[in-house]
Amino acid sequence: MRILGICGSLRKDSWNRKLLNNMLAATADKGAETSLFDLASVPMFHPDVEAQGIPPEAESFRDAVSGADAVVIACPEYNGSMTATLKNAIEWLSRRGNLMTNKVFFIMGTGPGRSGCPRMHMHASYSIESEGGYVLHQPRVLLPNVANFMNNDGTITDPEVTALLDQAATALIDYTNCLTDTG
Repeated sequence: MRILGICGSLRKDSWNRKLLNNMLAATADKGAETSLFDLASVPMFHPDVEAQGIPPEAESFRDAVSGADAVVIACPEYNGSMTATLKNAIEWLSRRGNLMTNKVFFIMGTGPGRSGCPRMHMHASYSIESEGGYVLHQPRVLLPNVANFMNNDGTITDPEVTALLDQAATALIDYTNCLTDTG
């Protein structure tokens, strides 16, 4: 099984990228082949650009998603929603042959505040599901107060969070296998 990770934050020292790396490690421990795609190079979507053809950077992203069995997204919540980076990625995936249809997605998020990213999860899920993607909603990995469970280097310090990521990795692999087996 191939699992692709994408981060909705472009920050060099992103908490969500660190959370994503931990989730990808948990899926790799279960035998999945994992990779990470950096969205920093993907240009902003707009019809004038699309009319000239999909830019190579956006096409590389689309190819990475196309080649994955499942996509793990880690994203902070900005202004009560997903980041512009993640929304832009979703826009590129939906064009000229929607790549979200029948693809499995797992969305998670964290941040320094108290919210735990529930509105980001809701908005991103809605956008992906409206284009035919399958979002695995349980277990929820929407974690507030990131400094309480992760060191600056990305090491998870709370065994309950480690157990949650392990549970999420198992659920993602099982769900993806179930959908793949039933065609």
